[in-house]
Amino acid sequence: MARNPTSEPRAQVCGQSTLTQTLRQLALSTATSLVLLCSCRGDARLAGTNIPHVEVRSVTHYGLTLDQQATPEQVAFVALRAIREDVQAKDKAAREQARSVQFDVCAADELADRENTRLSRDEFIYKVVDRWAPTVSHYVASVETDWGKSQAKFIRRDPRPAAKAKTDAEQAEIAMQVEDPSGDANARAVLLVWLAKDHGFWRVTHFGFDNKTRTLAPAAKNG
Repeated sequence: MARNPTSEPRAQVCGQSTLTQTLRQLALSTATSLVLLCSCRGDARLAGTNIPHVEVRSVTHYGLTLDQQATPEQVAFVALRAIREDVQAKDKAAREQARSVQFDVCAADELADRENTRLSRDEFIYKVVDRWAPTVSHYVASVETDWGKSQAKFIRRDPRPAAKAKTDAEQAEIAMQVEDPSGDANARAVLLVWLAKDHGFWRVTHFGFDNKTRTLAPAAKNG
């Protein structure tokens, strides 16, 4: 049988057409998925969680008014005491009260400016503050409930610029020696509280530990 000289090219054209349609459908599907992904902001794990809308304002807790004249040390004291009460809370009401204080002293708008996730503003702030207590919990016995005693433990140091900061907000770093509950001197640590000026108020951004030393140098304590 004579071979049709045009049958092979037609088959190739047909195959290319099918491939083109498949690629177009795949591209459309991918684009649709991206649109849905970008439009569906939020974390499903937070469903049903009472997420507050935090506004930076003057507040009074534990006998200290944290207005625009309050120091970083005063704000750090209130935040740490609230974390201690959160960790040691005997019931849900006490824990929620302690958490509300933590939200009151967070640098909400400064944190929101650093947000680069798919979370909403309030969800992002909630997740940041929600990590404070777990970060500090092991050492809460070292947190004083008296302002005077707490102030004596604080050392203000020159802060390192925040990696994700998008503003030129003034920042502060407060260091405090904390002891391990076991009493093991080798397990002690230097707790760090980072703060930033938010609308003229000193407020907390996050907590961490000095990864270079476990002990505050005597010279620093006297400084």
